[in-house]
Amino acid sequence: MQTAPDTASATRTEHTFELILQRSQMRLPVGPGESMADVLQLAGVPLETLCEQGVCGTCVTRWLDGEPDHRDSCLSAAEQATHVAVCCCLLYTSDAADER
Repeated sequence: MQTAPDTASATRTEHTFELILQRSQMRLPVGPGESMADVLQLAGVPLETLCEQGVCGTCVTRWLDGEPDHRDSCLSAAEQATHVAVCCCLLYTSDAADER
């Protein structure tokens, strides 16, 4: 059985970073208090979310650069090497790249 992470602390970033979407070449700032999913949706990027807690896996996408702090419970360790749940992942580098 999977349990949801503490979403109050898990879904929001702790510092500002730039999310770079490789295919579209969009560069989106993600500030303290914002999730990557929130920023993507506000920018009009199609993103399916359901639970917004990292349990269901609907917001999973491939990440290309950056050092994510995975706070989901839907991805295995092997999947976390190449994918990220954008609703609840934090990043600890200055920029992150997503395949979108």
